[in-house]
Amino acid sequence: MQVEVTGKTVDEAIQEALKQLGATRDQVEIEILNSGTPGIFGVGAEPAKVRVALKNSPASFAKGLLNSIVQFGGFDLKVEEPVVREGEVYINMEGNDSGLIIGKKGDTLNALQLLVQSAVAKHFPQSVRIVLDASKYREKRRAAIIQLALNAAEKARNQKRVVRLQNLTASERRIVHMTLQNDSTVFTMSEGEGENRLVLVAPIEMRDRLLRRQRNSMRVSAQRSPSQGKSGNSKGKLL
Repeated sequence: MQVEVTGKTVDEAIQEALKQLGATRDQVEIEILNSGTPGIFGVGAEPAKVRVALKNSPASFAKGLLNSIVQFGGFDLKVEEPVVREGEVYINMEGNDSGLIIGKKGDTLNALQLLVQSAVAKHFPQSVRIVLDASKYREKRRAAIIQLALNAAEKARNQKRVVRLQNLTASERRIVHMTLQNDSTVFTMSEGEGENRLVLVAPIEMRDRLLRRQRNSMRVSAQRSPSQGKSGNSKGKLL
């Protein structure tokens, strides 16, 4: 992504370009198109003109794209510096429109994240996961999910029963699994399909029984599918 900007001086033009891109000087490549001339007593003056482009990295590209979306959308938001960690680019936004960009249960934020993720995937061969946030919504939600997982594990241990965690997104279910993966006293697994998919947290001694039940359920579903297909075909022939 790049912009061409004019200013009274080269430095002024560069600063304006950085502002538009939402970037720092070390994140861009600068080409001076016209150094400008002051003229004589203002007569014959020419503005300086520069072309400023974001350097070729997933983090800077994602931030530049997000910054453009925020500006053109008229959102009162500031795009913060990306944080790169373990193959993941985390970008937080702060401002009065945080609630608007988050949406109901994070739906708007998720849609925006998918858009930026798709753009990054088209421009860069390496696999990079983009995580967008607003007012640390995801960070706060992550902390809440971690606590939910720990509470479920404690309940499963103490009450010797399966605890079901519902209404979680795919990423939130992943947080539960990762939080408890090193806890040798409990076992986690996902069950169900689509919106009905949930996480089971159970005492470790119930692990084999739950896995066996899941395998049996998958086997039954696989056996039903061909027969349903044949039935549908037969009905089609009759019609």
